[in-house]
Amino acid sequence: MNHKLIMSLAVIGMTSCATVQIPPDRLEGSEASIRGAEEMGASNVPAARLHVQLAKDETAMARKMAADGDERAVLVLARAEADAELALGLAREVAVHGEALRAAEDLKAVKARATP
Repeated sequence: MNHKLIMSLAVIGMTSCATVQIPPDRLEGSEASIRGAEEMGASNVPAARLHVQLAKDETAMARKMAADGDERAVLVLARAEADAELALGLAREVAVHGEALRAAEDLKAVKARATP
């Protein structure tokens, strides 16, 4: 009886120390999304900057969870990638809006020169 109890506790102890393997492509995808958002200028857009920081924090949390054997690490990593993609979209929106405003100003200037 004691032998079975000791073996059970040993198995539980070993499994609690196991790590969860995060697929390398998922981790690389999350980090690439974060870099893309930063390169698009997310640090200059408050909402995008917030989501980049969330993505970084969630990526770090996913790594720790995986090291601790928590299978939910993959889900947290997916959330990190989603936040990074949102940051990229927000930064891209601001950039496109700025380009549209410049184009409208250029058009207005061309019309002003063409009108006598």
